Amino acid sequence: MISAKMLLETTRDLNVLYVEDDEDLCLATKGLLELYFAKVDTAVNGKLGLEKFIEYKKENSTYYDIVLTDINMPVMDGLRMSKEIYKVNDRQSIIILTAHNSAEYLLESISLGIDGFMTKPINNDQLFKTIFKISQAINDHKMIESYMNQVEILNEELASKNETLLQRNRELEKSLRMLDTVINKEEIIQSKPEEKQDSCELGKDIQDQIFHLINDDLFELKEILTEIDVGIIEVINNQDNILPESIDLLVKYFSRYSAILNYYTFFNTLSLGMSGFSDTMRDVPLPQNPETIHNIFTFLETFVYVLSKWHDDLSSGDESKLNQLDASIISDMATIQNMWTQTYLENETSEDLDDIFDF
Repeated sequence: MISAKMLLETTRDLNVLYVEDDEDLCLATKGLLELYFAKVDTAVNGKLGLEKFIEYKKENSTYYDIVLTDINMPVMDGLRMSKEIYKVNDRQSIIILTAHNSAEYLLESISLGIDGFMTKPINNDQLFKTIFKISQAINDHKMIESYMNQVEILNEELASKNETLLQRNRELEKSLRMLDTVINKEEIIQSKPEEKQDSCELGKDIQDQIFHLINDDLFELKEILTEIDVGIIEVINNQDNILPESIDLLVKYFSRYSAILNYYTFFNTLSLGMSGFSDTMRDVPLPQNPETIHNIFTFLETFVYVLSKWHDDLSSGDESKLNQLDASIISDMATIQNMWTQTYLENETSEDLDDIFDF
């Protein structure tokens, strides 16, 4: 047996059209339905019921959730009205009420796709059971439809933000190329022929730096990364109450990480990107949206994993592996920065973006 509380939980947001030519029965049943449904409209025959159904859609941009109708009525009977309603909305939920327990009516109702068929006099328990079942299905469908709409909206927002990110990456790459060109030109102008190193000397310098990295600084990089990982997990576990000190510690660790990378000529670009990354965390307030915060720090966890794998490559001392993950690491940092600053990006004009990369 369906309790009144259970029924109300599934029906309180739904709207009903009740079509019945018996005025006394119509009035009594409407009063009962109004105890459970958000809105109950009535009509005294199928023609008026169909008109009210169409008018409701025009006024509310949606259909009635349930149509409850008698069969035998003047002007237009309930089955014919149901056929016309299905032409307008083939997914409409309809319950038939009839004083005739006829196989002919039952079969025709089934062929139409009617959701429920009940005989008069109305048994309230049976009516509530039928309404409860149909209302549950309607609410489930609405929830799925709402979820799909949200997914579509999020996909559109993500596509837009990805395009902004791609544009920023393109501008950043362009600016870095310009910066490298300027630096190279200055080195050529300032250097004298006798000061130029031959390829063997340059190779030796790189090998010396790799040796220094592995023996002196790689252990500290790994320790810093462990502290960063602990800090990220702490933020994730306390997402409802993130302390400013937690973010300050992450900024400190990323800044130190950047400073160590800056010791090595082959990590200059990576160090510059890491420095900008920590500056963003320091200077831009953390977004207020809990979902955005969760996404940022989940992505940071993945980013830390990538850095840990990179450390393994560095441990090998293989020169070819030094910079093979640079593009991926820089791209990951740019993605996280974009998520962190998205509130501000939405208010930036294209002129603002140009200013960001105006060296």
